[in-house]
Order: sequence, then structure tokens, then C-alpha cells
Amino acid sequence: MDMKTDIELISIGSELLSGRTLNSHAQTLGAALTAIGLRLSRDTTIPDEIETIQSAVREAFGRTDIVVVSGGLGPTSDDITREALAGLFGCKIIISPAALAALHKRFKERGRNVTPAAERQALILEGAETLLNFAGMAPGEVFFPVVGKILFVVPGPPNEFAAVLNDHIVPQLTKKFPDVVPLELRVLTTEGIGESDIVTRLEAANFQCLKTSIGFYPGFGRVEIRLTAPREQLAALEAVERTLRAILHDKLIAE
Repeated sequence: MDMKTDIELISIGSELLSGRTLNSHAQTLGAALTAIGLRLSRDTTIPDEIETIQSAVREAFGRTDIVVVSGGLGPTSDDITREALAGLFGCKIIISPAALAALHKRFKERGRNVTPAAERQALILEGAETLLNFAGMAPGEVFFPVVGKILFVVPGPPNEFAAVLNDHIVPQLTKKFPDVVPLELRVLTTEGIGESDIVTRLEAANFQCLKTSIGFYPGFGRVEIRLTAPREQLAALEAVERTLRAILHDKLIAE
């Protein structure tokens, strides 16, 4: 595990654990990180409980330098993410002028009055940078709890999570890691052969996946085989791909 480029996600929300709400954050974040050469190393889902939030964030920072926390930033009494984080890091919770102005503008555009409960969504940790959320009311924020550690706090609704991720988090991480490049990827798709039968063919052919990672993803009568390798191992990746194509030639779907 690389503490510098591995990133952990902590999704907060009792509704995610009760089955009432589908949690798609790991898929969204994982795809975005993979595209820029970083890795989502762990996804943890926890309830809206202050001590649980604090322990999960504390433990995550023991494993990695960058943590993304989502959810619990709304105006209701169970939205306690800010309070949990403020208690963990010993900081105050303050109003973000930029987020408050954006909130008032959105309410005015909709012909609604801003209530004190609504204004609660403009709160951030003292010392954090506001990440304006153009898909919703509560902003995201980026906070630096100690030197070398980065905490991103993001709204929970999927469209808002994606908006803050794409508008702010991905650009910031791309700037922070200019030398990191995505893994090279090759995808082969088979049809009419099961995963275990594929493995049997590969073993019979003494197939070896040198310097290349391989993953099998079965579904709907097909198996997707994904090969990845660092860019400097491109020749090895292409050799493995050619070998696989030769072994499975009669079961591959034309791409």
C-alpha cells in the first residue's frame, strides 16, 4: 500500500446501511481516481454516530494520507459529520461566506426564503477551503488536519458527490501528483465459456501473467478480462494480451 497515492473513502449515513439508499460513491470515486493514476484502497460505510465517524477517520489516516468523507452535511439533526470532525481535530465550525452567498443565490433563484436550518449547510471546519457545490446547497471542503494529511469532505447525494469530485477534488489531486500516470489497460471479453473453464484453459497452457495484473468479471453470459500494468511495463502487458487472445481465440467477442 502506498500511503501517498492510495486514497480511502468513508461514506457516512445510517440509510446506506439499512438498505434504503444505494451507495454508489465507491464506484464514482474509484473510476475517477483510476483515470488519473491513483487508487481507491478502501471503502468504509458507517452510521451517523459521532464516535464511529471519529474512529473511522482516525484509523483511515493511520493507513493513508488522503481520506474522502461523504455525507452528513445537510440541515437535519442527524447530519453530524462536521461536529464529529471538529471534535476529532479540535477545531471550530464556522460559516463559509462563499458557501452562504451561493446558498442565498440558489434560494432566491427558486423563489424560496432562506431559513436558519438551511444556512446550516454553509458551515465548514475552521481552516478548511470551501469547495463550492454547483449541484446542491452544502459545499464540499478540503481540510489539512496535520502536515502531509488531506481530508476531503463531500456531500452525500450522488449528483453532488460527483460534482464536487469532478470540479474540485480531481483537479487538486492531478495538480498534487503531476508525475502519476494511469495504468495501461487492456480488456478482452469472452462469450460462451464460464470463468472456471477459462481458468482450466489457462492452466493447461501454462499461462503466466508476468508484470501484469489480471481480473475476471463475469456476468450475463460473458466474462470480461481486464489486464493492467504500469506504463513502463507496456511490452509485457501486450505480450500477455497476445497470449490470452491465442488461448481464448474461439471465445472472444470482436471489439
